[in-house]
Amino acid sequence: MSVLRVLHLSKAFGGVHAVENVSFEVGEGEFLALIGPNGAGKSTCFNMINGQLAPDAGDIEFAGRSIAGWKPRDIWRLGVGRTFQVAATFGSMTVAENVQMALISHHGEIFRFGAALASRHRDMAIELLEQVGMDRSAARACKELAYGDVKRVELACCAWMSRPQAWRRANATS
Repeated sequence: MSVLRVLHLSKAFGGVHAVENVSFEVGEGEFLALIGPNGAGKSTCFNMINGQLAPDAGDIEFAGRSIAGWKPRDIWRLGVGRTFQVAATFGSMTVAENVQMALISHHGEIFRFGAALASRHRDMAIELLEQVGMDRSAARACKELAYGDVKRVELACCAWMSRPQAWRRANATS
């Protein structure tokens, strides 16, 4: 069964057709890569899937429902996450603190000052870091990491933090 279906997706900017009639499906647990040269429409396609851009034509289905044209936040709350080409972490903060800040933001606690930030969502941050193989680096500053490891921290912050459906099922008993 497909978790994500992209059906005849198109997007043009003036006379430039960035994405034209693109269709693909991704099944649960499956990985799919979009490859191509600069300007081929890969980022535009991802921007439509995650709601940054509305498609001109076509549909995007996630878990059986159309999400085309939804706001990025609403799509993310369904469990659809992404990272961007340029890594964006807080270099002076530790790996765990970066994930904790993402969790604090996700829970709408940015302006809540009652509890110390250092302890908020620490266990969940470590659990998410385990999922991407970065738990042993939890105490390291992000600025010390290799680029590939920074991308894994971003994955913990952006994609896994929204708790995708497969992750929810795998951890349903915990």
